[in-house]
Amino acid sequence: MSSLKKIVCSFILLLPISLSSFANEPTTQSESPKIFADNKPIAIDADNQQIDIENNTITFIGNVVIVQEGLTIKADKVVITEMQDTEKQKITAYGNPVNYKQILPKNNKVVTGHSSQVIYNVKQNNIVLQGNAELFQQDNHIISDQITYDVKKQQIFAQPGKNGRVKSTIIPNQVKEMSK
Repeated sequence: MSSLKKIVCSFILLLPISLSSFANEPTTQSESPKIFADNKPIAIDADNQQIDIENNTITFIGNVVIVQEGLTIKADKVVITEMQDTEKQKITAYGNPVNYKQILPKNNKVVTGHSSQVIYNVKQNNIVLQGNAELFQQDNHIISDQITYDVKKQQIFAQPGKNGRVKSTIIPNQVKEMSK
């Protein structure tokens, strides 16, 4: 599990940083909406955007692309709930599949992955990849129905679906390179 943690840890660490705390920035009609997380802007481009002030949610629908410093997430739909309250805030991306790509700043390694749904629980500081989840870095990868990453504890839990199994491929020499 420790080798697998090194493979995925670098990628997953940056995802919650990218999505952790949100505040609106005024935009012009020609710009993509920008939301800030840790003082780094996140650009969100979508076919439609819906804000529900009463329920404190924002929904992006149709060809949603989220970009922030080397991180790209592509989904059919993204819903941010409890936008103003990080104690309850949850960010959920849906797709067939949700695709993401991360260029790790420390070593410029590329991590890619996909799943049917990605859920980030801000207060618990964890990320859940659900439905045919896969993570790749170079030739290393993990496949499972659900992958949960606890950012604070830096722990990864991969759980199979019904009658399924968790599958991993680890290339030891590449794992050594990733930690450099």
